[in-house]
Amino acid sequence: MILMVSLLGLAGAVRAQPVVYQEVPLRQVLDDVARRSGYQVLYRDALVEGRTVTLQTTESHLIEALTRELARQGLVLEADTARRQLLLLEAPSRNVSIEGQVRDAATGLPLPYATVSWWANGRLWGTMADAEGRFVATVALPAACDTLTLTASYVGYESQTISLAVRETTRPLRLALAPRTEALPAVLIVGSAAWLDGIDTTWQRLVQPARFAPFGERGVLRALQALPAVGLAIGLDGLTVRGSQTDGFQVLLDGVPVYHPSHLFGLFDAFNPDALQAVGFFYDVAPATYAAPPGGTLAFVTRSGSYQRPQSVAGVSNVAGRLLLEGPLGRSGSWLLAGRRSLLDALAWPGNDRLVAFGLDVARPTGPLPPNVADLEARLLELGPSAATFYDLHGKLRLEGGPVRLTLSGYLGGDDARQQAQRLMPRWDARPSDFEWMDVETRQRWTNRTASARLTYRMGAALHLETLLATTAYESRYTKDDFLYAFTGGGLQKLFRRLAPFAYTNALTEWRWEQALQVAQEAGYWTLGYTLQHLDLSYEEHSAVRPRPFAEKQRAVQTDAFLQYEGRTGALLKVLAGLRLHAFSTGPYVRLSPRLQLTLHPEGQWSAGVGFSRNYQFLHHLAFENMNSTGIWLLTGRNQPPTVVDNMSAGVQLRPGRTRLQLDAYARRFANVWQHEVVAPFFLITRDPETTTPWLTGARSRAYGLEMLLDQPLGPLRATLAYALSRVDLAHDALNGGAWYPAPWDRRHQLRAYLDVPLWPGSALTVAWFSASGPPNTERYTDLAQPERLGPYHRMDLTLTTRYRTPFATAELRLGLFNLFDRANPWYRAPVLVLVGERLPRRFAFAPVDVYDLGRQASFELVLHF
Repeated sequence: MILMVSLLGLAGAVRAQPVVYQEVPLRQVLDDVARRSGYQVLYRDALVEGRTVTLQTTESHLIEALTRELARQGLVLEADTARRQLLLLEAPSRNVSIEGQVRDAATGLPLPYATVSWWANGRLWGTMADAEGRFVATVALPAACDTLTLTASYVGYESQTISLAVRETTRPLRLALAPRTEALPAVLIVGSAAWLDGIDTTWQRLVQPARFAPFGERGVLRALQALPAVGLAIGLDGLTVRGSQTDGFQVLLDGVPVYHPSHLFGLFDAFNPDALQAVGFFYDVAPATYAAPPGGTLAFVTRSGSYQRPQSVAGVSNVAGRLLLEGPLGRSGSWLLAGRRSLLDALAWPGNDRLVAFGLDVARPTGPLPPNVADLEARLLELGPSAATFYDLHGKLRLEGGPVRLTLSGYLGGDDARQQAQRLMPRWDARPSDFEWMDVETRQRWTNRTASARLTYRMGAALHLETLLATTAYESRYTKDDFLYAFTGGGLQKLFRRLAPFAYTNALTEWRWEQALQVAQEAGYWTLGYTLQHLDLSYEEHSAVRPRPFAEKQRAVQTDAFLQYEGRTGALLKVLAGLRLHAFSTGPYVRLSPRLQLTLHPEGQWSAGVGFSRNYQFLHHLAFENMNSTGIWLLTGRNQPPTVVDNMSAGVQLRPGRTRLQLDAYARRFANVWQHEVVAPFFLITRDPETTTPWLTGARSRAYGLEMLLDQPLGPLRATLAYALSRVDLAHDALNGGAWYPAPWDRRHQLRAYLDVPLWPGSALTVAWFSASGPPNTERYTDLAQPERLGPYHRMDLTLTTRYRTPFATAELRLGLFNLFDRANPWYRAPVLVLVGERLPRRFAFAPVDVYDLGRQASFELVLHF
């Protein structure tokens, strides 16, 4: 017969000596208790695996103290004095539902994607709030536990920990976090199948735009280069993500597409950094709630205005000035208005003129001419005046009343940049020795306007309905009088080049209606909904390739339906599963996009996962190689199928102590990739300009990669290392028999290293090092004597940030230095027009030279928070 004896009485039989355990494995603690007490301890391995014990007591109270500690971990310690045994059992549990919202304690604003964590059964659990700071979770607690401790965290805010009685958890909670610093939005990164769920914000801290301001304006696009999945952005406009082209990348603002997300050729984000609150970056298995083109989705959220008092933010940098005003609207609303305008035409900051010329591809820095060119100084181009302006305007109105919340937001942005020059050019229809000076100009203009109304209706504690009505309008114009063409008659022997005008006009208008219903259950969320899009597009191109201008008008309706589940099947497996059905009217095309991601052991010191998704792209953005224009937008046509990509990935994440290590592998296959006909090497394909479009749709692509991301505190310092080993290939049936060749953006090795150095209170220095192997040499497509790849890329950037509090405002000063050592880094190789020959008359020819990335560039930014 088993007699249950009081544990307190049993402990009294043990000698009174001090006992201390500090993060000691539970298995080791139980062995020590058996040695001290003379009792045999019986347990299942699964109960003690991964558990540790921290306590300090005396030997006479050891078992009593251990019993309390194990009860906190959801375990029961029972004694059988007849057999002199201690039995370790799992305590009965019950499920408790919690819900609430995380807000800013100073302004009352919700904090999107905040994390909420708690301890239960000896493990750290957590969840992540949505874009409105709301969270819902089901907690499994021991039956005897009547208290739950929650901790809410957000980048740039002090964490808040509260304890609440379990019986009170049916009421919605409100967690208010105090801001620690004035910072740019938190960036939620969803790109690995092995993310720790709702607990660790290491990578969010890594991608802080305030750390990356090499040209004077903070921005998320540049900050994302800290991730190994994102290709090094040299002078490119856009991002290459895991092998995708820059055209496969989608940017949303409050759920509405922004078709040109950067100012001045990709150097700055097209959004005022003070007006943003949160950013979601999805580049692996994206939620089914997003259409998710091949290169991923970057979703911005405009910050709501202050609920408590009027506030303002003013800032100035070497390139722009900006102002933000915000305040409450009645008792349950707020407003925000933010504007920014460039100062390039008013502030004579050293190097600003180089930014404009570089972006417009006028007199970019190049390497030495080949030795067979007699006149080594014959660059044949004299720069004239330049002008560049950009602006953006954000507005948001938020009203709340009971279960209903209405949000109105809008955005207006644009650029106008031009560079004049004189170029010595041949008379192409005369003798090669005849030439003349000609006035040439390059000009880029674009505007983007968005407006949206979002209604959120809380139908119950676990039921939310969101409705979105939005419109976006985009227009772009580009002209270049001396665009470099390559003409071919079907073979390399007939290849010749010339400079001639190139221009295009592109306009796109979209209306969008979307509804989504979110249902919370004990183990996760269900989201179902649909999206209706009406698209109108026009494109006109003037090119020397075609005898007459090309014009295209397109109209389409796209209908999507989606269903998604995100939750758990037990304590060790998290599931993200979804389907998105596309119907596009121009085909008509009907396609299905499945998404699945499984994460094993989503909490704790390690996690692992796998993912698969198929994505379609019906709206295509064609970029021009080595030309920083806005590119052109086109719709999938009747005989031009959409781009499709199959993505497979696997990942592991480890967090021993304060170290964070992530390893990922991926493989992608692309079909029906779109390219413009003037892009190398597609100009080698013989086509009839009278009957074909200026773009091709039959290319294929494949991408493979291994990625490593390490974050390591070093005392007061913090070091981050990101490395990617990848390969990207292209193929087209009309090129070299369909053989694979390296894509122009293929860099096999890419390394980033960051060191954060605190200097004095409120100040820090960020040292960033970028290194990459050389890209393919596109001149080799037409000259096999050329090397296969260009030289490597190495660059160091510095950013110094300091903050001061004054009686009337908080001041932030940021000083940046791009390319500290002024290294000439090859970007691409292209032919330039030169004069050759030692005797008169000299003749014109094209000589290949390396074009370099920007050299040393200093910047500053001053921001005042009132």
